Amino acid sequence: MNGFIFGFSATLLSTMLWPSLPPVGLLPYFLLGTVILWQKSPLCAGGLFAVFWLTLFCFGLSKHDFTDLSQPIQIKGEIITLVNQNSDWLSLDIAIIRPNLALGPKAKLRLTWKTPPALQVGQIWSFTLMPKSMSNVLNQGGYNEQKQLVSQHIIGKGRVLQAELVSDNASLRNQLVASLAPLLAPMAQGDILLALILGDNRLISKERWQLLRQTGTGHLVSISGLHLSVLTVWIYTCSLWLCNRFALVPSRRNLIVALILSACSAIFYAYLAGFGVATQRALIMIVLLMLLSLLRRFSSAWERLLFALFVVLLIDPLSCLSAGFWLSFCALAIILYTLEVAPKVPVKGVEPSMVMGLKVSLLQFWSVQWRLTLVLGVIQAVLFGGMSVHSLWMNMLAVPWFSMVVIPLAMVGFGCWWLGSVLGFSWLGILQLSDLALAPYGQLLQLSTHLPAHWQATSASELAAGICALLAGVLWCFIPKTRQYRLWHLVSSVLWMPLLWTLVLKMLPIASPAWAVHVLDVGQGLAVVIEKEGRGMLYDTGAAFGDEFSYSQRVILPFLNAKGIQHIDYVFISHSDNDHAGGAQVLARTYPKAEWISDVPHLAAKGCRPQQFVWQSLTVTILFPKQPTDGNNGSCVVRIDDGEHSLLLTGDIEKAAEAALLLEIPLLATPSSPLGAHPQSHTETGASLLTSQVLLAPHHGSKTSSTGAFIDAVAPELVIFAAGLANRFGFPKAEVIERYQQRQIEHLITGYEGQISVVFTPGQRKVKSYRRDLAPFWYNRVFRFGDLLNPE
Repeated sequence: MNGFIFGFSATLLSTMLWPSLPPVGLLPYFLLGTVILWQKSPLCAGGLFAVFWLTLFCFGLSKHDFTDLSQPIQIKGEIITLVNQNSDWLSLDIAIIRPNLALGPKAKLRLTWKTPPALQVGQIWSFTLMPKSMSNVLNQGGYNEQKQLVSQHIIGKGRVLQAELVSDNASLRNQLVASLAPLLAPMAQGDILLALILGDNRLISKERWQLLRQTGTGHLVSISGLHLSVLTVWIYTCSLWLCNRFALVPSRRNLIVALILSACSAIFYAYLAGFGVATQRALIMIVLLMLLSLLRRFSSAWERLLFALFVVLLIDPLSCLSAGFWLSFCALAIILYTLEVAPKVPVKGVEPSMVMGLKVSLLQFWSVQWRLTLVLGVIQAVLFGGMSVHSLWMNMLAVPWFSMVVIPLAMVGFGCWWLGSVLGFSWLGILQLSDLALAPYGQLLQLSTHLPAHWQATSASELAAGICALLAGVLWCFIPKTRQYRLWHLVSSVLWMPLLWTLVLKMLPIASPAWAVHVLDVGQGLAVVIEKEGRGMLYDTGAAFGDEFSYSQRVILPFLNAKGIQHIDYVFISHSDNDHAGGAQVLARTYPKAEWISDVPHLAAKGCRPQQFVWQSLTVTILFPKQPTDGNNGSCVVRIDDGEHSLLLTGDIEKAAEAALLLEIPLLATPSSPLGAHPQSHTETGASLLTSQVLLAPHHGSKTSSTGAFIDAVAPELVIFAAGLANRFGFPKAEVIERYQQRQIEHLITGYEGQISVVFTPGQRKVKSYRRDLAPFWYNRVFRFGDLLNPE
């Protein structure tokens, strides 16, 4: 049985690396193979069953009768989460109600609703909405919202056109959240209290989440194994003491009563927390331990962890795509391993002293914390692109305080408040005391912003080198130091090489002729990064919406951190449209030493006039405009080349600007022009100044641009359209794509490909896209609305 469970779990965890899901038609064969292999190879049988179960699960989520998705559709659903409110728009998640489906996973939709009425979680509405694919922007280093949506069973997005309330019967948990949240909101630490008690994060602001992440203490706020275990131990200890104090019997009755009470408390607390992945894992392990204790059967902690992993994946095979899944199970595995190898109280035939017991407990606690900090720091860097430098000492202060004081006090306060509300009065005395108990933790969070290097961003190369070094250290610790293991010693030594090479490159940078252009996926907008030898140059910033959202913050900065680009020398802003210049303020604060080139008045940048300069041995030529011009036709046109490869960035120019370029470019190459003052290292004619191997399509592929004469003058081998997936403008237009295809020019669209990177090396040009090359996993493909099985 353990072999089957292991095969099932290992196969499902490998879905993170699968290129695609198996077709539904193969499900009977997978099931038949499982039955045949059950007797001979439980491990393989478990793997086949995992494939069968995952595909069947996704098929259940995708089973809908959506016909014409270009028209509004009618859907009945229950509100399960109010995600966020931005100005007069509300984002919410609903679970689709399908009367003809009694069993199966609940498919969800993420909706946006303009000026909605007062909504509560648990309400059932009949929605008329305009459907939209749940596929999202994808870039290196950026937040993969698409994967997160898949893990939450969200199969599409939509915009609410109208809705009618059907039912307002909220669950007990939703009623408690609705009643308690307004009472806790005025408290200084009320947001954390609500998260601790009911697993609801609605009061926690984005700034607070950032503080939790940079201190590495976010796990203390999200209900997980720590909280469930603390509550269970307290209930078990108190109930057993009371039973033995007032009803002492020689049988196991008191033990059974204490176990049942603590198990019921754990189940109810998990219900209040919303049965998240970490809560499920902890609850399964706790209940299994109690059940085996009642049955007087032994099982190791590792067997219980494996069984919990199996049950969690059986309930929801897509949960392994969430960050909380990996953090939760890895944390418990580290704790179990540490408790096996950590120092223990020596047995010498006498009772150990209290001092000895305290010393061993402190050593065990230290062993657990430094391992958790090291391993979870690496996992956090993989998932979030950085790690908290101060998480070790902060957790050593916060974890005991939460376990011994905060969590018990908060749960007692919640119980008193709930009992009082049932009896007709509201008493917040102990909850207010809990708020005071959290005050030191709140001060600790505020202190973290003033600490040096509170959050250390890690590039992909640094992260890979760090993981290799970590594996080398593990091998060195566990491999016997004898000659028969010298091959493993060699492997351990080789794993140190990436880290050493990374350090050498930092101290002694090596010049390289290679350079790259990265057209980032920023929806219906434009953001381009030119990279060479660890330095960067930006062209446009993508859009910004309100005060809370900017593609510069969401996409560009994480990408630069992931690539290890710490220095930005130039920032070009083509023109003032929001989809090109919306994130300028964010970049200006982040890179104050960068030189800005733009005609946008409020940026106080150097004007975009025809000129030429050399950057990192690349020739940068500003071709247009000769005079500042409002609108799309005033876009700054820039050409970059290395003498062999070339790139043309065109902004949003249209037919008039394209015609002007065709007339003016030959004049710009004369000695009397500004270009004549900066001769290039190789001879060029006027025509060659416009000719480029790679072209960024003007105006996202609008039919008002990309004239045949302009395309022939540029003569590109590759054209890239910066256009959002299924954008409301219909960019790029079919007739524009056809013009390029008639000339046998390869074209790529960021909305379908995600980030598009073109790497230039001597004699070679390589093109990579996020969905096809950089991360070609099944959950990163473009999905139709409501479909998880047949990605386009």
